[in-house]
Amino acid sequence: MKALIYTAPGETEVQEVPDPVIQEPTDAIVDVIATSICGSDLHVVSGDLVPDTGFVLGHEMVGRIRELGSAVKNFSVGDRVTVSPAPYCGACASCRGGNYAHCEFGGVYGCGETYGGFAGSHAELLRIPFAGRDMIRVPDHVSDESALAISDALTTGAGGVTKAVTQQGRTIAVFGCGPVGLSALHYATIWKPARLIAIDPVPERLELARQLGATDVISAADPREDLQRITGGAGLDAAIDCAGVEATFQAALDSLAPEGFLSIIGIPHKPVSFDIAAALSKGLNLWTGLADVGPAQTIMDYIADGLLDPDAIFNHEASLDEAPALMKTLMTSRDHGIVKAVIRP
Repeated sequence: MKALIYTAPGETEVQEVPDPVIQEPTDAIVDVIATSICGSDLHVVSGDLVPDTGFVLGHEMVGRIRELGSAVKNFSVGDRVTVSPAPYCGACASCRGGNYAHCEFGGVYGCGETYGGFAGSHAELLRIPFAGRDMIRVPDHVSDESALAISDALTTGAGGVTKAVTQQGRTIAVFGCGPVGLSALHYATIWKPARLIAIDPVPERLELARQLGATDVISAADPREDLQRITGGAGLDAAIDCAGVEATFQAALDSLAPEGFLSIIGIPHKPVSFDIAAALSKGLNLWTGLADVGPAQTIMDYIADGLLDPDAIFNHEASLDEAPALMKTLMTSRDHGIVKAVIRP
């Protein structure tokens, strides 16, 4: 099969590699219909995230089951499915505690031996371990794009929102409107916030944020004055940081009301300072995390019922052969206009 391989920092190429095979009775083999590029793929290829090279990239996928291991009884060959980015066994101590992203036998697809050695989704075929747990069936009327969103961006965004928003009618701000930020903002509409504020310097992303449910948008590099005005000086009930930069951390801290909630789901490119004293003085609640796979089926139900529609986040499509050039563009240019790209093998 053809697959996109991380070959060296800054470099990827499409290569012919052996087809995956069933290794355990709990496995499945899936024909990949579509896969999408995540910001963490770019972190991997930049050399920031893992030391190893020579593996298949990608962890966001929708596909159709080609083969099932003998222990997988709840799916059928031909089912259209998506997966969580972090395969999990469901039986270890972490999984029994609901901490699926920290499964003792899991990892992350497409991140090399550092994260479990699971080959990634930017390929024609994907082996799914723990398939009976890890796969989610996609209803016929749900688009490939929506299924891709569930496989990471929307579950990560939803995790950040769920930990920070405890009731309806709150004032919420999302700092950074890339794919995860837009997904978090869109998921926050489920909570019927009084104000849902999108913060990003890119006008096109703020327009998209309005389409996805934002009541207010801020493009200023320092949003604190605008947030004071919008909240009438009361401050934010919840801030979801999806930018991963020091300036947004501080703006969120300064703009939160006492006892407010801060979720950090943006990945910094370098270490950042964090004013713990400011958080302590306000009694703030802090949560961090990625790929909260627990609510994936609930999110699928919301999409199937028409309560969420993340398709607008995907605004570019490429073939697998075009993927190396696309990765270069996403890594080296800030003017490409791509929010989230779909690859169709």
